[in-house]
Amino acid sequence: MVLIDWILLALYLSVVLILGFWFSRRQSDTQEYFIGGRSLPWWAVGLSLFGTSISTATFIAIPGQGFGGDWKPHGVHLMLPFAMIFISFFVIPFYRKTIRMSAYEFLETRFGYGARCYVSVFFIITHLFKTGLVLFLMAMAVNAMTGWSASSIVIITGIIAILYTMLGGLEAVIWTDVMQSVTLFGGGVICLVILLFGGDQDPSQLFQVANDAHKFTMVDWSLNLKEATIWVTGLYGLTQYMNNYTTGQQNVQRYLAVSSDRQAKKAVWLSAIHCVITWTLFILIGTLLYAYYQIHTDALPSDIRAQQTQVFPYFVMSRLPAGVTGLVLAGMCAAAMSTLDSSINSMAMVSIRDFYIHFRPQSDDRRQLLLGKILSCFWGVIGVVLALIFLLGVEEALKFYFTVFSIIGGGLLGLFLLGFFVPRAHATGVYIGLACGVLLSAWGILDIVLTKLNSSLGLNISEDIIQSIKFPLHIWLIWPLANFVSFTVGYLASLIIPDRKRKNDSRVSGTVLP
Repeated sequence: MVLIDWILLALYLSVVLILGFWFSRRQSDTQEYFIGGRSLPWWAVGLSLFGTSISTATFIAIPGQGFGGDWKPHGVHLMLPFAMIFISFFVIPFYRKTIRMSAYEFLETRFGYGARCYVSVFFIITHLFKTGLVLFLMAMAVNAMTGWSASSIVIITGIIAILYTMLGGLEAVIWTDVMQSVTLFGGGVICLVILLFGGDQDPSQLFQVANDAHKFTMVDWSLNLKEATIWVTGLYGLTQYMNNYTTGQQNVQRYLAVSSDRQAKKAVWLSAIHCVITWTLFILIGTLLYAYYQIHTDALPSDIRAQQTQVFPYFVMSRLPAGVTGLVLAGMCAAAMSTLDSSINSMAMVSIRDFYIHFRPQSDDRRQLLLGKILSCFWGVIGVVLALIFLLGVEEALKFYFTVFSIIGGGLLGLFLLGFFVPRAHATGVYIGLACGVLLSAWGILDIVLTKLNSSLGLNISEDIIQSIKFPLHIWLIWPLANFVSFTVGYLASLIIPDRKRKNDSRVSGTVLP
């Protein structure tokens, strides 16, 4: 790091903070604070959706995959545009017509407050740990690249993100995400250009070496569902993105932040196109890094080569010229902060709309706005504290929580689809379907959990027993199958089991059920 790198990084963080203070003057009510007054430009919302979707993993895991593997996992990313067809035609019009702010409002109308509460609690807890994870990964990456204190990185970036999110609300989140999106994408493009043209090798040589090693292999047409074939990656990617953009409050808020359905659709398509381009850019960087270090074998230490996620950070610090290093570090901070700010704002909104108002329906808007700012600060601080705890070496706790909540959330998309498309679906039916989806999710990772318990607690569970209960298909199929089961069982249960609420309502009104 030289002076120009420090200046660029400091300038970026300062501008982000200034934007938060600037937009704080316009936060006069909860509609302005949580959904931008429904008047934000579609292109800014689209870039914000893009920035939220790009996390620290884009800078670390995706280049690492390109370096150490091939392009088969990239098939998951290519499913995003197909998921957007469903989001554009069904999800966006439904939410903009049905809800005021929270994606979970309609669940209470359809299936009772229990369903709304379940999904809201799930959202808050998973995103709370997500904020800790994002800060933790970013701090570890920057620490490995620069030697700076990881805890200081967490605290400084966390405080900045909390301040501009708490003060400026969703409008500050959107506009800082725009700048962050440009920063992280620009850093990636510059890295690719330097990688291609900054060495003594011909760019075509890099592609040739990578191609000879079959690094660009992406499509496996076989019907083997135990491997990452095109069918497996396709189903997983389609289900994952349909779930994220249907059940994720941070995305739904952005659908409501523009003035029309058409603008919301334009925003999600802009986001999808930019996401696919950016993911392709970074996996290409990883693939070409493999070729680069095959040609320059002595330029990569053996300990770095053994950890594929460290190769790109090493390239940034060892090969990029002055100024570009600061830009890439700013991009890495941007990737973390654009995910962090969205989670903070949406957790505060869910806390207000799905819990506080339920128990305090007479609360005025001014009090809700003040509480929203307080909760934004509260959830942000908890996220920072969790990241600091993870730095102490308790990542296993993080993995445990994400394992548990990946199981609990296994059938959520099925629950939402029942609410969207099946008028006869009722609370008892969807709860049964959701329970079946959760059980399938639990089965899918049961062998992994038992193996971990064997090693950590010494339970001595027989390997034969573990293998006999192992999920027989690729692990990426758990998510699609869990949601399929949740929807199908919920639909059938709603047909077979009488709707008690509907029957009671008919008795009160004196009508006869058809």
